Amino acid sequence: MENISIIGKSCVGCRSCEQACPVKCISINENKEGFLYPSVDENTCIHCGKCVKSCPVKNEVLHRNQPASVWALTNKNDQNIMNSASGGASDILVRSIIDDDGVAYGAAYDQNFVVHHMEVVSIDDARKIQSSKYVQSDTRNVYSDVKQRLAEGKKVLFTGTPCQVAGLYAFLGGDKEGLYTADLICHGVPSPKFFKKYVEYMDRVLDGKIIYYNFRSKAKRGWGTQYLLKTKTKTKTKTKTLSLDRYGSHFMASDCFRECCYECVYANTNRVGDVTIGDFCRRNPELAPLRKAK
Repeated sequence: MENISIIGKSCVGCRSCEQACPVKCISINENKEGFLYPSVDENTCIHCGKCVKSCPVKNEVLHRNQPASVWALTNKNDQNIMNSASGGASDILVRSIIDDDGVAYGAAYDQNFVVHHMEVVSIDDARKIQSSKYVQSDTRNVYSDVKQRLAEGKKVLFTGTPCQVAGLYAFLGGDKEGLYTADLICHGVPSPKFFKKYVEYMDRVLDGKIIYYNFRSKAKRGWGTQYLLKTKTKTKTKTKTLSLDRYGSHFMASDCFRECCYECVYANTNRVGDVTIGDFCRRNPELAPLRKAK
């Protein structure tokens, strides 16, 4: 029976196969560009096929649906919307699930600005997964954590790129009671290694260790695509439009993405999540006013 090695460059890096393997013969390693791919120990593999059955690439039809309705909204809380990349829709979902004694999972920075998915169980930690991170997030062991939380009877919200949401459904074997998902309208994911080198470069340019980075800061210029960073040494700050930045220009040009991003099967209106979140640009003054949400 085939194992996950047949997926090749179509792999989305979700780690579902690694966590599904009953004999733990699958390891996840960086390729030369810094993207994560599975490697199979063929001597240990029992060829049960569970890794392939848990792969979103082989299970594209799981939980695909057309949107039932389209909403435009802004978060009523001024502070929460300032900390969000756009209208704060994701933050509303996260806080709602936590208020209902549930748990949320989303992308956050660690102390070294490595982006990874984390569990949030308190409102105080909700800010960690706010705003955009234009780099592929490492899901680590989150799928297994979600499965455990659901088994405990908890309500769970998982937010991620469409392929990460699809990976979760494939890992779980379909939709589960108590599970809620939000997929993001994704431009593509750059390599964590690329972002790491960029952060190191900015450390040298600014002569100080970066202690804060936000790809979509509203602090100085309001809504848009301006990043903001802060350094520890002399508390320097720097803000710039992404398209004029060394890293941001490559992101905007779409020339630094994972291989599968260039043939993304989720780049259409047939969505994988319960909710799809993206920027909404209100240009027509005749459109109905935006809905205000708590």
